[in-house]
Amino acid sequence: MPRLLPLVFAATIASLGIAQADELTIEGVGISRDVDCEGKDVGVYGAENEIALTGKCGLITVHGSNHKVSFEEGTGLAVSGMDNKVKGGRAQNVTVAVTQNTVTATLGGGGAPGKLSTSGANNRVSLVLAGPTRLEVQGADHVVEWTRSEGAPNPEVTASGAKNVIKKKL
Repeated sequence: MPRLLPLVFAATIASLGIAQADELTIEGVGISRDVDCEGKDVGVYGAENEIALTGKCGLITVHGSNHKVSFEEGTGLAVSGMDNKVKGGRAQNVTVAVTQNTVTATLGGGGAPGKLSTSGANNRVSLVLAGPTRLEVQGADHVVEWTRSEGAPNPEVTASGAKNVIKKKL
């Protein structure tokens, strides 16, 4: 498995479109900042950064390890790496990859159905579904829990892998 991690990171970076030319980039170790997104894409890279994103963001990318990121709203959220904790408001699409990441957000509610895509192992995702949504879970030992906003339908779910838990929170 250790030999596969660089390939997984490379594939994840390519699929997430990391390091966009026009994104607000926060890169380093142990940085603590409040950032107004001003509608732009935001990338948080490195390790152990504590970032509070305010306002409406474009795509929020969190890559690395041990980050703590909060956000109010983003068009999308892409979390990859290890042991990142991301808590926020609404995102139309959420991607969680690699291992031991914890994500809490409101999914969907825009015009198109919202989508969660998770892969890797041992990720924890807690969602409030704000409209039609699709949950795609691949890998092993993930826990995806969800509740619905008033009027939101149950999600469409596809899953593969081993020992994944996908359930409505009581």
